[in-house]
Amino acid sequence: MRERVAEVYLLRHGESTANARGLFTGVLNPGLSELGREEARRAAMLLAQAGVRPTRVFCSALRRTIETAQEMGAVMDLPRAEVEWRLDERNYGALTGLSKTEVARRAGQARYREWRRSYDVAPPPMSEAEMARLRGRPPFNRLPSQALTATESLADVVRRITPFLDDVLLPAAGAGRPILVIAHGNSLRALLFVVQQLTREQVEQLNIPTGHPLRCRFELSHGRFRLRSATYLDPEAAADAEDVLRSQGGT
Repeated sequence: MRERVAEVYLLRHGESTANARGLFTGVLNPGLSELGREEARRAAMLLAQAGVRPTRVFCSALRRTIETAQEMGAVMDLPRAEVEWRLDERNYGALTGLSKTEVARRAGQARYREWRRSYDVAPPPMSEAEMARLRGRPPFNRLPSQALTATESLADVVRRITPFLDDVLLPAAGAGRPILVIAHGNSLRALLFVVQQLTREQVEQLNIPTGHPLRCRFELSHGRFRLRSATYLDPEAAADAEDVLRSQGGT
């Protein structure tokens, strides 16, 4: 079987209004900030300048990824985004909506980092009342019940995103045309954990900046996909943005 190369472009949505306020956003559904809209348009320009025209676009069910796709569509010709709830952001449980600075102050840096960055430790669960409230509002009022759990570790996100990767994304990329995935810091960390075969320690250090397209090239040989490379379209700007994220405690 002749080797083929598949390209998937991963993009963390532009900055949301909750990102700008330093909140644990997770399953909350804010829109983009003005900076986030600018980041989305810049991402589209980077794709266009690289001669990339995605033939399929996947985004999560949350507003900030959908608005990112819309902003990008104002700059370049994109197909209608296909909404996939398995790309949703990690659920931070009882931390949802709280200030990261305040949580770190109250819980202490060690516990705060464990909740935020560890692979398999989930934050305390949200209340049944809060879950019921979220299930009654978009987007969860039209999604399967498993789309909203009480809390999630990064390992939980890996488990829910892997079927999408295996059953949808890689087969779509195997058609030989570029695919764009617009998701979130933690759902993209989970995806890269799988395709890059990262260790737990490596994924705990991984930061995904908003608005920077990451080009992943896969080899398809003998019916199997293997990641060949993963590089940002603007490596210097992405590295600077990663440094800022790292100084703030990470994605």
